Amino acid sequence: MSGPANVLSVDAIKRFRDALALFIEEAKHALVSVDMENRRTHDWIANHQRLYWLEEVKRRRERLSEASAALHRKKLQQRPGSTVHDADETEAVRVARARLRDSEGKVEIVKRWATAYQHAIDEYQGSARPLADMLEHDAVRALALLDRMIAALEDYARVDPPSS
Repeated sequence: MSGPANVLSVDAIKRFRDALALFIEEAKHALVSVDMENRRTHDWIANHQRLYWLEEVKRRRERLSEASAALHRKKLQQRPGSTVHDADETEAVRVARARLRDSEGKVEIVKRWATAYQHAIDEYQGSARPLADMLEHDAVRALALLDRMIAALEDYARVDPPSS
């Protein structure tokens, strides 16, 4: 940078410095907020939802076992030469089996989503890291440089012009 500086307003530099400082703080806050939300969401998927559906699989296995036992008891009640009306029990077993398959499918879906979400978080962090580094290092140095420039310009403005 050779040549004279054409500084028209030290106040404009001060306002820019203040706006830059505000941007740095807001950007840092935004990055922290996104990280916290990512962790909370990943915890919800990988832990809460996974545990919920694993527990649901247990409950639905118990219901299937109960429905199967009820159907078996109904069939044991059959007397020779008579028919047993076990349509309700058979339907209950079918429904319980379908619900169990559904919950087992949900466990698999949650596992896939937890992995996919963690992959997305990793990609985001790879993209956000340069911004975070810039905010921690380059932007802080820029603020310090602006502070030095403002101080130098104010010192220069206080100097009396040479008399001729």
